[in-house]
This record gives sequence, structure tokens and C-alpha cells, in this order.
Amino acid sequence: MLSEKYDYAERPAALILGRRGFLKVCGLCVGAVAVCGYAIGDLIARRGVIIKARQAGLYQDDKLCQAMGLTSSHQNEVVMSVYKDLGTKPVDHTMHELLHTHYYQRSTLAMTEANHG
Repeated sequence: MLSEKYDYAERPAALILGRRGFLKVCGLCVGAVAVCGYAIGDLIARRGVIIKARQAGLYQDDKLCQAMGLTSSHQNEVVMSVYKDLGTKPVDHTMHELLHTHYYQRSTLAMTEANHG
């Protein structure tokens, strides 16, 4: 019945990629991962410096506004001129609509591809 003999020989792996070639490919992969890891680490380190610089700038701006007596928006002369031009007051409905932003739930919009607004 099964008198036929089959030879299942695979192609030697050395024909596809030799030992040195394998080491070269592995070395390139390790090098790529190391470069990306360094770039990400450098970005994280610089992020802290950028955040501290921004905090210092905001603190400096707040101190300047306090020195000028502009601790509230309605004390600012430019804002007062806008109120005067529009004929409104700081707590008026028109100013509320112009100055305040609105939040829209966008997590479901991405799935349904609907317009928001």
C-alpha cells in the first residue's frame, strides 16, 4: 500500500539568509530601536523643560497684570472698549456667547462620521 517513499527535504536556511546576514539584520533592528528609544527619551526630557518655561512665562505675565491692576478682564481698557462698542456689559448674554466656548462630544462622531456643530 504505502510502498512509495517521499522525501520531505526543506531548503537550507543558509540559502535564504546566512549567519552573517542574520546578524546584520538583527543589528540593524537593534540600532533602529535604540535610536527611536533615545529620541523618545530626549523628547520626554525636553518636555519637562518646556513645561517649566511655560509656567514661568505665565507666572511672569500674571505678575505684570497684577502690577498694572488688570487682575480681571473687565478692568482691561481694551475689553472695556469692546463692551462699549457692542453696547453690552460684562455679564450680558451677548458677551457670554462671544467669549465662551462650547464642548461637543466627538467620540461618537468619529465612528458615525457625522458633522458636529
